[in-house]
Amino acid sequence: MRCPICADEFFWPDEPTVSLHNAEHDRYELVDISALSPAKQADLARRGYRECPNPSGDTSRHFLPATYANYADPLVVGLVGASTSGKTHLLTAMIRQAYTGGLRPYRITAAALDFRRHAHFRENYIERFERGGALPATKTGIIDAADILLLRGPGGERPVTFFDVAGEDLESPEARNRASRFLVGADAVIFVHASDDPLETRRPAAASENKSFDLAIERLQGIDGSGALPATIAVTKSDRLRYQPPADRWLRRGDEQVLDAARIRDESRDVYAYLHHIGAGASLRPFESFARTTMHFVSASGGDAVGEAMDKWFPRGVRPTRVLEPLVSILAMTGVIPGVEAEKVGKP
Repeated sequence: MRCPICADEFFWPDEPTVSLHNAEHDRYELVDISALSPAKQADLARRGYRECPNPSGDTSRHFLPATYANYADPLVVGLVGASTSGKTHLLTAMIRQAYTGGLRPYRITAAALDFRRHAHFRENYIERFERGGALPATKTGIIDAADILLLRGPGGERPVTFFDVAGEDLESPEARNRASRFLVGADAVIFVHASDDPLETRRPAAASENKSFDLAIERLQGIDGSGALPATIAVTKSDRLRYQPPADRWLRRGDEQVLDAARIRDESRDVYAYLHHIGAGASLRPFESFARTTMHFVSASGGDAVGEAMDKWFPRGVRPTRVLEPLVSILAMTGVIPGVEAEKVGKP
């Protein structure tokens, strides 16, 4: 199997031991569970971990859920975008809505596969977000996954690992940039472009200089088969465009309840037209680089944050709009959502 964190491939051990995290001493302890009843073995395995051997030895010590290899075809999804694009808010709103039943129209439920990781993500991101607090930009140098979900649906059970890497790391030309290693093992990518309201900024349209997109695509294109990688472009902060066509049409719809490839194609066409109109040509490069691509208008918060740089908040709380649409497209294009309609998503 391939580790989603270090991108190394290794043989998953079939051993009667798991590593359990000791919270008091903040360490992992190897425990032999072979003498326990099957029910207790299953319970400890569900809450336990296995250390990745990291054969290439190019990253720090890390652990995966002990049941990670129990599921077929794990999915690794990365978010790519500049540091001010709103990736972290989008990812937080997306995961929050997935956990609260937002994927049920597609007969999919979400649960934590890595309990410790999800508890950290909930405490530091979701709960702050729910209280109306703005989230800090992703720190540079982070090489670990943000969260690992277990999705259950008509296509079976699939672990989905999400990466949110700082824009500065993605823009770094450093050959051994460990923070962007996830691109080597990515199964799908969400490219995040922040909208710009011309009525508010009164700036003329200018060509985009999205180095994050360019460098990520260049790195991906060096991998065999990357052209078939499913991708989606999410125009974040679209609440700033709520009164402007074509974004207004889609924001009024709210969250969709049915998978409709023709509707997704229509929204993709409108996003393409918008990005082309404002001169964001570089942000359209994923559409030109990957065989299956969708595009969506999304708003993670529903409005702008106020306050000082380190203590911003959303005065009216958060009102996520259409944040699951990029994920739904990814799930359709990767077979998590199966069926004839799903097979049409992202195709011309």
